[in-house]
Amino acid sequence: MKRMLAFALRVAKETLRDPVTLIFGVGLPVALLVLMSIIQRSVPVEIFAISRLAPGMAAFSLAFTAMFAAILISKDKSTSFLLRVFASPMRPWEYILGYALPMLPIGTMQCAVCFAAALCFGLPFSGKLLLAVLALLPAAAVYVSFGLLFGVLLTDKQAAPVSSILVQCAALLGGIWFDPVLIGGAFETVCDVLPFVHAAGAAAAVFAGDGAAVISHILPLFGWTAVLFAAAVFLFRRKMRAD
Repeated sequence: MKRMLAFALRVAKETLRDPVTLIFGVGLPVALLVLMSIIQRSVPVEIFAISRLAPGMAAFSLAFTAMFAAILISKDKSTSFLLRVFASPMRPWEYILGYALPMLPIGTMQCAVCFAAALCFGLPFSGKLLLAVLALLPAAAVYVSFGLLFGVLLTDKQAAPVSSILVQCAALLGGIWFDPVLIGGAFETVCDVLPFVHAAGAAAAVFAGDGAAVISHILPLFGWTAVLFAAAVFLFRRKMRAD
């Protein structure tokens, strides 16, 4: 356990040392939230309701944790770092968990910053803010698991482009700009199967005071996390044996 925590601390330092963490993980979602809020104030009809835009942008910010994790693991693979670390008695799941643990506080910070910015544009200050952050933790786990899997599978040159595709999927299929129900049909079905719309939906349901909806959104996130994390551990174990 001590070795895993030491490894996780190293991962946290490497992640926070990269300015991309702040520019994309925090700056971009907040900038988009501010821009959409300004647009909303300029039009007579409600397009971007802050009660839906804020949780949507907070969920969107979590997609960047997948990029952080994927890039870091793929870079470690491209150097001799992992080969040296493999000499330790840590098991595969401990390595993967060591990469994952620092990403959750980073994701929580990103959500908190988004909600803090949303307060300036009419989001009411209440205990629901904390509950919304907690409701987004399963979403953070999903995106981090995506990043772990990408990092294990891809090279350092492939990780960033593939992760950016995931970020775009989170934006387009996550119900941030519009409710998939408005389109319906196959598009709505696909969105319901994928985890992106459930990430934003869980936090939005908190603000709506709909506990049943919160649970219905969180349960699929747990399922996605379990599958992705198990796949990352399995493939990482194979890499350890191969190396």
